[in-house]
Amino acid sequence: MSKLKLKEIKEKLIEERDTILSKLSANDLSVDDSETPDPVDLAVRNYSKNVMLAVSENESKQLTLINEALERIEDDEYGLCQNCESEINPKRLNAVPWARYCLDCQQLLEQGLLDE
Repeated sequence: MSKLKLKEIKEKLIEERDTILSKLSANDLSVDDSETPDPVDLAVRNYSKNVMLAVSENESKQLTLINEALERIEDDEYGLCQNCESEINPKRLNAVPWARYCLDCQQLLEQGLLDE
């Protein structure tokens, strides 16, 4: 992969990482039960909190994948499948720059036939 393309991907990853970090730091997951007079209101607030926690968990996982991709760029291992070590299709990397596996290995992973 060319140095110019790697620089472009690195910038994209850093931008995505910064966006996720901003979202995570802006999430206020506290629920003040003392001001909730109605059990229905409390249930709605708790539901909203659970949704935000799930979103935060997904964003945290994506953040980990992005950081790993940035490490692979620094280690000159970016763009290689972490299972079979073949080159990951550039179109896949453009769509999902934190991809760790080629399409074939990703399918194996999703089918439970490959350990992470």
